[in-house]
Amino acid sequence: MNKLTQTDALYGAICSIKGRIITNFYLVQNNDDVLMLMSADLVEKTLLHLKKYAVFFKAELSDESEHFHLYSRLTTASVESSPETLTEKLPAITNENGINLTVSQYPITVQWLLTDSSHKIEEQNQELAALEMLSARPVINLEQSETMLPQWLNMQRTGGISFTKGCYTGQEIVARMQYRGKSKKQLALFQSETPMETNQDILDKEGKNVGQVIKAAALSNGYLAQAIINTDPSEIDGFLIDNQTINHLSLPYSIDSAN
Repeated sequence: MNKLTQTDALYGAICSIKGRIITNFYLVQNNDDVLMLMSADLVEKTLLHLKKYAVFFKAELSDESEHFHLYSRLTTASVESSPETLTEKLPAITNENGINLTVSQYPITVQWLLTDSSHKIEEQNQELAALEMLSARPVINLEQSETMLPQWLNMQRTGGISFTKGCYTGQEIVARMQYRGKSKKQLALFQSETPMETNQDILDKEGKNVGQVIKAAALSNGYLAQAIINTDPSEIDGFLIDNQTINHLSLPYSIDSAN
């Protein structure tokens, strides 16, 4: 939170004692307020959780969903962008139209425009919005709450976990996972010409379950999906869903690098 500024947004999570993600989000500073951008169905649960701690601080918590609209904008990545340019701080610009948050700069530039509810923008192109998944920075929903560790979403690589700050709920589990590396579970991207749906199992060519889809979307020429794979994808020779081959896509960052 000390790194959050009017021009530097952050990606983060709140974990349970067991290290499981209760909710994850983007943080944006708006003058004296801090806005948490998350899945709409997790707002109530997050407020109930944080209110246990807010009583000890000079802080007020409220659901501002009705006062803001969130739109996505996708453009071609700049020439300077590459996996190596991934940073913990995310550019945020405030102007008369609202707050423009750059969620990802590679392989495409993904921006979220947060506007006042009175400021309407044309309808979102859902197919373009689906391409946001290529940034590989997932935001979980209520059904997924408390089912996964931050490392399973690659948050140790995308600025979502700090290993230098003070203690936090679930830190012992998260740190142990980082330094002892007992789990190889990680986020992976897939493309297919046949349908992929949330919660579908992913198998290898021998029929062994190697992962599960956590988010999927249809495009005009196929489907995109984010999935949690049980091991390093490079160790698996081919992936299947419903006996149909799906294509493993490269992440926009290296898992081995650390922020």
